[in-house]
Amino acid sequence: MDTEFRRMPIFLDASFTLIHPVEPVGLVYARHLRKTTGLALNPEEIQSAFHRAFTNASPPDYDNYCSGQNAEEDWWRNLVSRILASIVPDSASALDPDVFEIYFNSLFEHFAEPSSWGLYPETIDFLAAASNLGPLAVLSNFDNRLTPILDGLGIGPFFEHIITSADARSRKPDRALFDLALDRLNCSPRETFHCGDSLHADYGGASALGLNAFHLQRPGHTLFNFLDFCRGFAH
Repeated sequence: MDTEFRRMPIFLDASFTLIHPVEPVGLVYARHLRKTTGLALNPEEIQSAFHRAFTNASPPDYDNYCSGQNAEEDWWRNLVSRILASIVPDSASALDPDVFEIYFNSLFEHFAEPSSWGLYPETIDFLAAASNLGPLAVLSNFDNRLTPILDGLGIGPFFEHIITSADARSRKPDRALFDLALDRLNCSPRETFHCGDSLHADYGGASALGLNAFHLQRPGHTLFNFLDFCRGFAH
């Protein structure tokens, strides 16, 4: 049975699938903004601006950077700049390049800390069970901060590979990130399972390549629903 299960590689998204920020993004942005610029803005307003900017943002332009990590970091820098500009367009103190860089760096470093992230209640038990079905890998539209975060939360050792869009120089749903993972685990799409919270990036991207895709829709789903989905193919 173990031999059969090893033919079931499992790919997992990270943010809002395995882990989540321990505080709302708007609250974190507002706290750091007040500390570095003196501006006191409504966290809920920042949260709304973040979602608008994030949803409408184009992927990083990887071709114009020497590394995927540089492209990802500058993508976040531009996103934060657009968020501030949409809320306080006339504020010189918020948009002053030197002050803004201090602000951005404080945010980027904050979300590099494992303590800024939490595990979902079922994450560890799920990973322990899923690792009996096949090799596990993370595929995430994240950057080089992710591996230390997962290690710091105690789940890094579950994964044979942690692959980010900075590694692939491409973001899901584009196929490059999936292809890189398939190559590293030496597996085919039809034998591989993928789970993530994004209908477009995760389910759509994986399905288009022929992977067995599962759209994790919290709070209606937990990772155990995905585990049942995988087990349904085991026999």
